[in-house]
Amino acid sequence: MDIKTLKSFMAVAKHQSFSEAARELYTVQPAISRQISSLETELGVVLFNRTSREVTITPAGEQLLKDGAVILALAEQAKIQVKRAHDGQIGTLNIAHLSSACLTFMTTLVRSYKEKFPHVHVSLFEMTVTEQIEALVVCQKVC
Repeated sequence: MDIKTLKSFMAVAKHQSFSEAARELYTVQPAISRQISSLETELGVVLFNRTSREVTITPAGEQLLKDGAVILALAEQAKIQVKRAHDGQIGTLNIAHLSSACLTFMTTLVRSYKEKFPHVHVSLFEMTVTEQIEALVVCQKVC
């Protein structure tokens, strides 16, 4: 089951019509029919009762409708999170610093950063210059 097929299923359930679902998804009715038929074969259940006049969802279809809504919401959330991660808006920022050199501005700097990127966890590490150089060398080997 893929996202496209699940969206087709959800559209048919919403409209109780293969034709209306096709219009919503900017495709043709035979493509929607093939997707639903393939999904039913894959799952081994009938999702819709079809007559020439109506389409009604079965109990198995009702369950997929509930689960499908959750799956599609998670897929959308994943897209958002991936973009946030790419843009540096989530994750962890590790900062090594010399407390004596950074004492006057570090608090303000971190506070300002956290206001702009509230989903990034900031970790501060007090290190000597030698420790910072050693950490960078290790990071270059690992990263």
